[in-house]
Amino acid sequence: MKILKFAMILSAFGLLITSCKSAAQGSKIQSVSYTNTYGRGGSTSVTATKDTITAVGAGGRVRDFPNFKKKTDPKIWNKIVSGLDITTLDNTKNGARRGVFDGNDEIFTIITTDKEYQIINASADAENYKQLEKLKATLNSLLPDYQK
Repeated sequence: MKILKFAMILSAFGLLITSCKSAAQGSKIQSVSYTNTYGRGGSTSVTATKDTITAVGAGGRVRDFPNFKKKTDPKIWNKIVSGLDITTLDNTKNGARRGVFDGNDEIFTIITTDKEYQIINASADAENYKQLEKLKATLNSLLPDYQK
């Protein structure tokens, strides 16, 4: 009976540690960036940290892309990183680089306290790309609010 109680307490403790680790995962992320290169046509980039959001567009095809650097609200930062799972990033496969002549490259850079992830053209990895697609949509949705 004592062994059963001890096992249940140990199991509950293990579950608590596991759930705390998952919840703290977002706090390990230091910055996220989404860059879209258009070969010779230029590039756009949106980078967010817990303190700032920066958007930069350079080149001929991106004249209407906003350029700014502004402070970020902690709620916005939590919204950005809440959908990211580090384990899924480890499993995401890069696609082929298209370079200057074959089309645009979509580059995600996520920097954590432990590692830097650079994922290029991962849309072919449908299972693991979902969180990156959500990240891209979240970052792009912030642009109109911050460019004011």
